[in-house]
Amino acid sequence: MLRRWKTIGVVLGMLSAATASAHGNRGTVDYVYAKVVDVDPIVRRVSVTRPRQECWDEVVYTQEPRYGVAGHALAGAIVGGAIGRQFGGGSGRDALTVAGALAGSAIAADRAARRAGTTATTVERCRVVHERHVEEHIDGYRVTYQYRGRRHTIITDEPPGSRIRLALTAIPVGYR
Repeated sequence: MLRRWKTIGVVLGMLSAATASAHGNRGTVDYVYAKVVDVDPIVRRVSVTRPRQECWDEVVYTQEPRYGVAGHALAGAIVGGAIGRQFGGGSGRDALTVAGALAGSAIAADRAARRAGTTATTVERCRVVHERHVEEHIDGYRVTYQYRGRRHTIITDEPPGSRIRLALTAIPVGYR
């Protein structure tokens, strides 16, 4: 009966060792916390180019064409002639109609010519300017901690705070 129990114990021991070996687990893992003594960010400087829009107001002068003077002169002649026709009688009426038409034509042409000319307009102009500057990027943190009276240094992605969690593995005798 004792021999049977020994055989069962050996078989169970071999099975548990095979299972541990198959899972890559050669020992147990315990977690402890160590006091953080110092944290230094690992800084990398990079050159960055960023576009920026730059805008300003600019006065633009445009020359208006002097077209339409004849049309205005003709309209002025008609209006002036109609006004001159209201006065006088006989050949005097005809003379006042012609004089009114000439005066109306001259006045309308002069006003049309004065309206044509240079016009000032404020226009917003913009352009893209590329500015280059240096930025600092944090790639990680160099953490110095104290465990069992000795100082150790590791690199982490995040700052750990006042304590850091460490994984301790107990390796059975005979394993490396």
